[in-house]
Amino acid sequence: MVENILGVLATPITFYGKVIDQNGNPVPDAAVGYSALDKFMAPGTGYTGTSDENGKFSISDIKGARLSVNVRKNGYYFIDGKSNAAFAYGTGSDGYFQNPPTKENPAIFILQKMGTTESLIRVSSRQIDVPRTGQPMSINLATGRTGQGNLQVTSWIGDSKQRPFDWRYHLSVPGGGLIERKGQFDFEAPADGYQPTIEVNMAANAEQWTARLTKEYFAKLGDGKYARFSVRFYAGDRNFVVLESYLNPILGSRNLEFDPTKVVKSP
Repeated sequence: MVENILGVLATPITFYGKVIDQNGNPVPDAAVGYSALDKFMAPGTGYTGTSDENGKFSISDIKGARLSVNVRKNGYYFIDGKSNAAFAYGTGSDGYFQNPPTKENPAIFILQKMGTTESLIRVSSRQIDVPRTGQPMSINLATGRTGQGNLQVTSWIGDSKQRPFDWRYHLSVPGGGLIERKGQFDFEAPADGYQPTIEVNMAANAEQWTARLTKEYFAKLGDGKYARFSVRFYAGDRNFVVLESYLNPILGSRNLEFDPTKVVKSP
């Protein structure tokens, strides 16, 4: 059996790929990372490469039973499941590992090109304890500090010693509103359709009950500025949220695409 496994791990690999953007244009100079499963009971061997002016890349003269490939480039977004893939060489393909590509039909990898950006105020992931009995918590989306803020969070948590339990959160923006953000690359805040209050309600008898939930929202603030934020709810005895936000300091600008090189410091 060991000999058979070692034979599979020694399968010759020749791989062909191509990187394109969301519009189908080739992406040159993308960094390519390979990981070949070529060792028994040990981590495989890693290799690197670069796409050419036509977005194409290849590797050969290596061995392994599996090959994992990912592509990245500054100024582009990595898309899980489209910017990476895994391929079967020593055994057949399955729901995860694909058949190896050919030179005539290379594997296609997609990167999302970054659009026009503005300088944003970013508050990195911050844990904030929230009372579980309905007392409102005010959070400042420009600083992440609690107290006087532009986002109000209120929660009601049932008897968390009995799982599953009822829990719910209210989110509101005084003088403004909220709307749920659906797409990974939705960076422009909507012009209208905002709700003054959004409720996240998890009943104890919910079919897919969980005490952990992540949501993303656009916020129209009371002063006419726009923000987007993600909030991870952790309902229970230790009741808290983890918040990450991006705020455009330009009055009325709805552009919320973040460029790490254009960060504005929190006030």
